[in-house]
Amino acid sequence: MPTMQHNKRRGISRLHTRLRERRSHEAGYTLVEVLIYSSLMVLILTLAGGILLNAMESEQKVLFSAEANGASQLIATSISSGMRNATQLDLPGSTDGPNDQLLILTTVSTSSDPADTAADRVCQAWFYTEANGGAMYYHRGAPPQAIVAPSADDTEGWTLLGSGLSATGQPIFSNAVEDNPAITLNFAINADGDSSPALISTSFKSRQGDATETQTCF
Repeated sequence: MPTMQHNKRRGISRLHTRLRERRSHEAGYTLVEVLIYSSLMVLILTLAGGILLNAMESEQKVLFSAEANGASQLIATSISSGMRNATQLDLPGSTDGPNDQLLILTTVSTSSDPADTAADRVCQAWFYTEANGGAMYYHRGAPPQAIVAPSADDTEGWTLLGSGLSATGQPIFSNAVEDNPAITLNFAINADGDSSPALISTSFKSRQGDATETQTCF
């Protein structure tokens, strides 16, 4: 009889132990633990998000800088090529904006004699406008053809070379040589409108010398 009672008590004790273990497993995290883990998770996500945003901003600035450099090189190269073979140059007065400018060149093909008035002539023009964030456009045609500046709202027939351009306190185009076509190019370019703009200042001179023109572009 005592043995039966002892076994009964042992069984009840084991049952209580199992119930306590089950309650312990089912208890989960306390509110304090949940708050601590949540705070740590927010901190980790904030740090990771900040690092990711900084990396994306840096990459975007590099892309904008490369775009600005490419546009400035394209503009300078196209004007340099035109000036190299220019026989006449014209800078008409300003157009829509106070700093808007039009550069017109009458150029001769590299295989032609500049003194030969029957040689092929080409009309090339560059138009800078303050509209649309400051942009440079290019146009090419054949004389006799009077080139006029396009409207900022209608640039059909003109190719966009670059945007984000602005004057640097002096004209974009200026001509300081009277007896031979020459041009000085000055502008600042800032593709993203935030970082420091790149300053471009360079001069180009014609290699053709003086020539008597019978076909001009202006």
